[in-house]
Amino acid sequence: MEEAMGDVYGLPDRESAAVALDRLASRMAHSNVPETRVVARTLRKEREGIPDWWRSSATNAILGGPDSVVQSIRRASRGFRNVGYFETMIFLRLGRLDFSAQSSLACATH
Repeated sequence: MEEAMGDVYGLPDRESAAVALDRLASRMAHSNVPETRVVARTLRKEREGIPDWWRSSATNAILGGPDSVVQSIRRASRGFRNVGYFETMIFLRLGRLDFSAQSSLACATH
């Protein structure tokens, strides 16, 4: 079923993908595996949204990187006293701050 879903995303246009998605959801709905039937219900519920990917090819994959950084900060933040410290760490890690002026200033004073 996973390979069949990959095949659906390999189709060239929205219309052919919608037809293939309907066929796949039907096959999954008649499966003996309960989890597969749950996926089939989700596919049918999101029937209109999934084929829209072919219009824009946009995904939320770009959020995966920053999210993993935030999760690592969260794991490391067990000792933080409040949420403000946690937010500050996220800002320092993901804020793309430029500390080059600060380091040149520090060198000039020593």
